[in-house]
Amino acid sequence: MRELYQVVEVGPAWYQENIPCQEACPVKTNCRGYLNLAAAGEFEKGWELALDPNPMASICVGAGCAGLSAASDLSKLGFGVTVYDALDQAGGTTLAGVPPFRLPREVIDRDIAGIVNENVDLRLSTYVGRDISLRELHDKNDAVLIAAGCFEPNYIGIPGEESEGVMAGIVFLERAYRGRPVEVGKRVIILGSGYTAMDCASTSWRLGAEHMYVIVRRSREEMVVDEEELGETEREGIEFVYLASPTEVLADPNGRVRGVVFIRNKLGDPDEKGRRSPVAIPGTEFEIPCDTVLLALGQAPETSWLSKEFPEFRVKRWRDIKVDPETYQTVVPKIFIGGDYRTAPTTIIEAVADGRSAAQQIARFLDVNAVSVNVPEYHEVVTLRRSSTPDNIGMISLEGELARVYHNMSVDYDRIPRQEMPKLSKNDRRGLFLEINQGYSEAQAIAESDRCLKCNFNIEIIGELCIICGGCVDVCPMDVIHMVDMSDIVDDGSIPAVGTAKKWQNGVAFFLDETACIRCALCVIRCPTDAITMNRYGTVMPAVGNVLPKESIDDEIHLDLTVAAKKAVRPLPQYDPHLAPGYKPLQNGHTNGDSKHAHSPDVNEKELVKH
Repeated sequence: MRELYQVVEVGPAWYQENIPCQEACPVKTNCRGYLNLAAAGEFEKGWELALDPNPMASICVGAGCAGLSAASDLSKLGFGVTVYDALDQAGGTTLAGVPPFRLPREVIDRDIAGIVNENVDLRLSTYVGRDISLRELHDKNDAVLIAAGCFEPNYIGIPGEESEGVMAGIVFLERAYRGRPVEVGKRVIILGSGYTAMDCASTSWRLGAEHMYVIVRRSREEMVVDEEELGETEREGIEFVYLASPTEVLADPNGRVRGVVFIRNKLGDPDEKGRRSPVAIPGTEFEIPCDTVLLALGQAPETSWLSKEFPEFRVKRWRDIKVDPETYQTVVPKIFIGGDYRTAPTTIIEAVADGRSAAQQIARFLDVNAVSVNVPEYHEVVTLRRSSTPDNIGMISLEGELARVYHNMSVDYDRIPRQEMPKLSKNDRRGLFLEINQGYSEAQAIAESDRCLKCNFNIEIIGELCIICGGCVDVCPMDVIHMVDMSDIVDDGSIPAVGTAKKWQNGVAFFLDETACIRCALCVIRCPTDAITMNRYGTVMPAVGNVLPKESIDDEIHLDLTVAAKKAVRPLPQYDPHLAPGYKPLQNGHTNGDSKHAHSPDVNEKELVKH
């Protein structure tokens, strides 16, 4: 099989996607930015930068995340915002479902205070649908966002489920975390395999349980909980039973739970999504004695109250409301739905992102020129060349001046091990309000932040200067750079430079595996003609109203802000034409040329074709 390569032109979208940590974040938090600040010891600035696109950076799953994030963005756009909450504290399910030993309550209070200070009117202990009608809110406001979270527990529907001592996990957690009376026995069974199940198990142990069993219908590999969470739960003495399903809850003569009957499972064939469903194995029933059963089987939104005031609302199969996925609008145009109430339970950052998206849709509905606060623009801001001194590069170290010229370069680069988060020992974890993660020391935080691979630095090759010596290929420690014969390049006519390069007698293309690059800059230093640059791409975030996000302000470079235009304008540097005569920038920032030593544009994507 012969490998053929398809050349693609890349632009800002590609560079954004090439920063995996930021691209994976629903609100596009500038991870590299706050890590670089932390590595420099600027922890406060790093915290502010991380907080900027995510006003509730420390708050976890729940409507509080979406509702308050939407309120924050809408207030920046000039709207007066009123937030109603049935609880006597803001934060939604962060108070009712997130353990204090994972998220201290003072952190929640601090983050909420930062939002309420933005002219957001917060009205607590107000149950919409009882204390104030949805109809009244609809009639007196320009728009209404319902971000009420998911508080209705799911049940399994087996005999004995109504026995005393059987409780929904979300109810158990809410009572425990808000200081309400809650009874837990010595032997606790938790049905479920998600994060709520882990919290139920850990909380039971902290409240005095001695034997905790988490029952999982599938195998460990199919669990959605990550290995770190599983490991921490196991360290607290919780036992996991895999491939088992409950069939009956057993009760004593007084109606109190005394055990649960299970049946063993095996995994069936994969479905269309590749997931294997559990299949019961006849004759494998077994019993586990217990005095408490917690059902961590997921939650759904409580939606019955909506149709009482607006009959046009229709509740779907999973008790959710039909919502336009693009506009977040319901069948009642002024009423929007967001957060977990729209998506089902998610994570902190997903709820925050959904709230911010809902705010944008509300602003558009009200005919306001709302900017997209989630999508940054990328521009080239710095170029590193071989002629740069190592001290200026700050990414490599050399042993001897000759290392900058010859193949036998005595070059080293930093290998920094991962810093493990200091945690409370098991013996010190009994209290509900003792945080498990103790935080890094200053030295640990700097070391861990310095491990960032700086994915916004990208190799580019100036064709006019390349002599195809192969030095960059030789010195690369991660096998990033590959020289590809032009006969192996597919020319579909979409990129004229490819057709031109195919006519060269000794033309080659370079295939760059950006996912393997560690940004050591050895190729930049090795190149004898200064043909390789490592360009840094920075972020320009659109302003929200007249407020420019810190994402742009603190991105390590200067910029001009035109307030009237409500956007950030950053001057872009120009290449020195004397360094690269005849240099012509392509639309994607890469280069090509037609000199006798030139090669085609970088190959950033390869496609295998069988012959």
